[in-house]
Amino acid sequence: MPHPTYPVRVTIPFVAADYGVFVSATRQLRRIMGRSAPGVIALIKFNLQGRDATGIADDYLDAIRWPNPAGRVISLRGRRKTNGPNSRSVRLVA
Repeated sequence: MPHPTYPVRVTIPFVAADYGVFVSATRQLRRIMGRSAPGVIALIKFNLQGRDATGIADDYLDAIRWPNPAGRVISLRGRRKTNGPNSRSVRLVA
């Protein structure tokens, strides 16, 4: 049985220029999607919800241009993929 989830209210002060990016993105989506485009607040919520901790941490490291040799949460350069129980691993290169 799923556990109930309770909403948490967060107040985030945005610099006007950063908020303006979401306003502009909403306008762009409205041109494409028409009336079904999300509003500014819905677009901000969409960018914050449904993310995992590793993805958020990795996105932050990418945004601040953290060097890969200094350590990463996840790095595509070092991941290995196997194609089955009897196959050799294949190194993925980003």
